[in-house]
Amino acid sequence: MSKITQTAVSTLLFLLTLLVLSGCDYSTRIISSADSPDVIFDNFISAMKEKDFDKANSYLADGASVTPVNDTGFSFFDCFIDVSLGSLSCRTLEQPVIHGTGASIGRVRITSLDKSKFIDWANDNILGIQHEYMVQHNVTEFDSKDRKAVGDLLSVAFNEYAKDAGTLDSVIKVDFVYIGGEWKIIGSDDLIAAIFGGI
Repeated sequence: MSKITQTAVSTLLFLLTLLVLSGCDYSTRIISSADSPDVIFDNFISAMKEKDFDKANSYLADGASVTPVNDTGFSFFDCFIDVSLGSLSCRTLEQPVIHGTGASIGRVRITSLDKSKFIDWANDNILGIQHEYMVQHNVTEFDSKDRKAVGDLLSVAFNEYAKDAGTLDSVIKVDFVYIGGEWKIIGSDDLIAAIFGGI
């Protein structure tokens, strides 16, 4: 091996060793130019609040979806989603930690409407709400088999409950993966539960 070749090989090995020891590589430089995970998460929560579910889904990894699908047949489902997302807020409590093509935010506080007491509240208040509903709709008897009427009644009840209901703070960890030139949120049951008040 000639001296020129030996010098070139030695220089290359030195540079490779330097890159490994410094923890710097090409992919890290590319990742650093993308929006940071905390920005992605804030964008995701904003999209959820706006009920722009297609946009919210675009921040999720592996084709995950948060699009609510009402297969209950009750209008109450849509009311539940609207009121829940209307009270949603979040705050990042720690800076994102990036490790290769993965990242995490160790503590994110998500504040949502506390729905845990709704059943008890409804049991205590539903007769009065049902009476008001019957007066407004000029009916003398409430048909509990009428799915639309039941859904409408529950919607009125939930809106009333939300006026005085407390909020629920959930502190969770959010994980990310770097795909296609941007950070994506790895969906989890904890994330969905936190958004919708533990339910």
